[in-house]
Amino acid sequence: MVKVALLIGISEYEPGLNPLPAALKDVEAMQRVLSDPALGGFEEVKTLANPDPQTMQFEIETLFSGRSKKKALGLFRMVALFPLISTRYLT
Repeated sequence: MVKVALLIGISEYEPGLNPLPAALKDVEAMQRVLSDPALGGFEEVKTLANPDPQTMQFEIETLFSGRSKKKALGLFRMVALFPLISTRYLT
């Protein structure tokens, strides 16, 4: 079974949101673990640092396209800050 991973770290945001520098460090650490044959054993570990939305979409689609569920294990991990845009309460 082929093991592939896509790790995305987003540390830079629009004005008004604080940067998240640990996101890239987390991606680098995860890459080392997954790439180590004794730990993760992943044959392919791709990382993206602060990608634009189009690049991110392309890489996610590429990771999973053309791979058989029985012959491949895919891992997708994204480290990012997701700000709360709005809040709704049910009454």
